Amino acid sequence: MGRLLIVCAVLLTSACKGDAVGDTPRRARAASAPGVTSAESPGDVIIAPPTAAYKTVAVSSPGTVSGTVTLKTALQPNAPTPTGNAAPQCGDSIADGSIVMLGGGLAGAVVWLDGVRTGKALGAERRLELESDRCRLVPRVQAAAVESAVNIVGHDDLRQHLRFTAGGETAPRAAILLGGGEQVIPTELPFKTPGLVAVRDAEHPWTRAYLAVFDHPYHAVTTSGGAFTIDGVPPGKYTLRAWHERTGATAQAVEIAANGSVKVAVVLEGK
Repeated sequence: MGRLLIVCAVLLTSACKGDAVGDTPRRARAASAPGVTSAESPGDVIIAPPTAAYKTVAVSSPGTVSGTVTLKTALQPNAPTPTGNAAPQCGDSIADGSIVMLGGGLAGAVVWLDGVRTGKALGAERRLELESDRCRLVPRVQAAAVESAVNIVGHDDLRQHLRFTAGGETAPRAAILLGGGEQVIPTELPFKTPGLVAVRDAEHPWTRAYLAVFDHPYHAVTTSGGAFTIDGVPPGKYTLRAWHERTGATAQAVEIAANGSVKVAVVLEGK
């Protein structure tokens, strides 16, 4: 692997002078390609703005909610997306990565407790990584707290203009220019406020990832087998919400007793 370079990000509010990845990179425009199936439009608000500030308190007799996310009916991956003129860097097509299942469980679903305004402290780890590897963004789905940061790590010789846009917002929170091999570009802008932030590249329709941003720690992303666990929860009644890019969001009531452990089955239905 070549030497990693820290380069300037092309941000929404201020642009770096000059091209951060060189003035004459190989530009590879994709030919027109069929869109991918998604249950949500870019404007949908999935993670609602909080009604009050979250406060860290000592949680007495905390409980746990865990379970598995499954599909009501099977969903097939979307058709591979032709890469057009990007084929020299990416191959002729990119396979869809939206549906990953193991033992009936659905990976990549975001699960959270809605409306929690007091509880345990946010996690100390606040830095994520999002890699462009073989023309794909990985991990595809991540969740993090507000005021986190992400290192955008580029490995590909493909010019990409990534835009980070939250549901309900018209302007991107950040814009990052990748291209020219090994790079690392840090940014905190996607994590300023709660929201489901979609990462897209208009030139390359197969490029997509999601950052679920919360102002509380009661959230999880399902594993390859669809499992999730949310612990340290103050006893009480809550709304458990779940979202996946191919199904949209769902909600169900849960009640967590003092020192209790609740198992739930979350069933999502694709569109």
